[in-house]
Amino acid sequence: MNNRATLFGSVLLLIALFVAVNMLCGFGLRGARIDATQGSIYTLTKGSRNIAQSPEEPIKLTFYYSGKLAQGKGQIATYAQRVRETLEEYARVSNGKIILKVVDPEPFTEAEDEAVKAGVQGVPVSAAGENLYFGLVGTNTADGKETIPFFDSQKEKFLEYDLSKLINSLASPKKKVVGLISTLQLEGGFTMDPQTRQPRQTPPWYIANEIKAAFELRSLGKDCKAVPDDISVLMVMHPKGLSDATLYAIDQFVMKGGRAVFFVDPNADADREQPPGGMPPNRSSNLDKLLNAWGVEVVPDVFAADFANAVRVTSGRSSEPVLYLAYLQLKPPFITKDDPITGQAEMINFATPGVIKAKPIEAPKKDGKEPNAAADAPTPGLAATITPLAKTSDRAMMMPTAMIMGAPDPKALLKEYVPGSEALTIAARLGGRVHSAFPTGRPAVEGEKPEEAAKASAGFLSESKEPINVVLFADTDVAADFMWVRLQEFLGRQLAQKFGDNGDVIMNALDNLSGSNDLIAVRARQESSRPFTRVEQMQKEADQKFQKEQQDLEKKVEETQRKIGELQANKQGQDAFVLTPEQKTEIEKLQREYAETRKQLRVVKSSLRHDIEMMGTKLKFINIGLIPLLVSVAAVGLGAYRVSRRRVKTAD
Repeated sequence: MNNRATLFGSVLLLIALFVAVNMLCGFGLRGARIDATQGSIYTLTKGSRNIAQSPEEPIKLTFYYSGKLAQGKGQIATYAQRVRETLEEYARVSNGKIILKVVDPEPFTEAEDEAVKAGVQGVPVSAAGENLYFGLVGTNTADGKETIPFFDSQKEKFLEYDLSKLINSLASPKKKVVGLISTLQLEGGFTMDPQTRQPRQTPPWYIANEIKAAFELRSLGKDCKAVPDDISVLMVMHPKGLSDATLYAIDQFVMKGGRAVFFVDPNADADREQPPGGMPPNRSSNLDKLLNAWGVEVVPDVFAADFANAVRVTSGRSSEPVLYLAYLQLKPPFITKDDPITGQAEMINFATPGVIKAKPIEAPKKDGKEPNAAADAPTPGLAATITPLAKTSDRAMMMPTAMIMGAPDPKALLKEYVPGSEALTIAARLGGRVHSAFPTGRPAVEGEKPEEAAKASAGFLSESKEPINVVLFADTDVAADFMWVRLQEFLGRQLAQKFGDNGDVIMNALDNLSGSNDLIAVRARQESSRPFTRVEQMQKEADQKFQKEQQDLEKKVEETQRKIGELQANKQGQDAFVLTPEQKTEIEKLQREYAETRKQLRVVKSSLRHDIEMMGTKLKFINIGLIPLLVSVAAVGLGAYRVSRRRVKTAD
């Protein structure tokens, strides 16, 4: 009796202790969390945490979500839960700098009017005019506003990046400056008409208008001697014939932590410069002096030819469609989907792109001699990392640019094409610490005053102190209008019809690099949805088997119809419409085979459903029955063990 009373009292004590511990944890450990998901998708990266804590004044985030209307819509409801929990995590780690407000804009209410006015997009969900809202509005104390009109579940892997970008924009509302060094007339200008020999005005490239809408675009000229400190991103377009002084300015800008986007090209179709005296035009550009010193090479005098991604063009007088190996149209999986620059791109068009490769380098020497002093010795082994953003197929070939000079012949390229064995990188991120391309300092400039030279040489760095942030395109035409946008005049307005994602990729590059280092560090995260890969594999195997048997059946039908046709062709007159015994036998045979095959198809489908149902039953048993049973058995066993120990002690 005493043992029972003791056991009963122990159970009550354990229950009371369990409740007390839960209450204490609920109040005392409210901020403690454990993220057990694969990839820790609910844990913010260090960069996002820094961004959340960066605002000098509070930022208000209003999350508009029609929770009631989303009931029953599993994908939206699941994604909305992740969005809300991620926003709550931003607010939690911000130490009060981010204020989160959640609003359910029910139909025909003031909250719905506020959501629409704020720029949140409603999606119709009923014939009664009810709209579902699932967006975010951020505001700061300086009347700045950033909006995500509707959270697209297809962009789930970039959720953290998009939220960090929004918060960073509100924390730093001043318009960023893009510095431009270009030998092309990106902003428009005048060129010599080869027919009339008269100057004609050229319109600005459409990408220039796009940049000006989001940034301050400042032309630095192709003879730039120094990059101003307020430049957020340096854009170097088709650097043809740049002086060493300009190359030094670019080099030191990158060495000191400046971000840059480079566009070099082995043969730029957008370069319409006509040299005097009938000389053949030089349409190539490079930054070899810088890139080679950083351990990177754009292979000279070749372009990437790829049969798998070539664009079909018309050739010859007959306008015969033919693949042009020099023009590539890349789609996933040849576009990197885990980088915010190219993550949402579905098609990027390139014209005669170059090939980006790593180039072995040695520690730089000064005046052709190894440095003697240890303090003067450069750090050995520094070289840029190359992370591809766009690549060809693994059957691409490097072809000489001489084959596309003048009037290129697509058919001639096809004849010379020999498939390769590796993918070729044509756009990439460059990172890592690197050496300066000017180890002895700034080169002398003719006619420059000593005080000007001293000012330009101030703060010289022989190597980068931090990893560089550069995006390199081995193609200039990727930014040209003819590769991604059609412009039309309509009622005095210029309308743009985009047929490629080139412009979006370039804008993403500028947007990404113009942010803080923390924002650049935030990349794609794993999606929260976890597919049943085993079930999908079973479905795929069954579909393949089903398709094979279906094709066999169709072949049998065609063969039987052919035999009937042959028998029918040998008959004439009125007998042509009367079935012979041979035809009847063939038809009966077909019907039997058809019925048997249909039976086999039903067996395949039934077997698939049975296998999936059995798997589901096993999982249910394990989760609902087996695990609780094991826990219960362990608890009973532990209780029995403790009681037996007490009895032994009492007996002693």
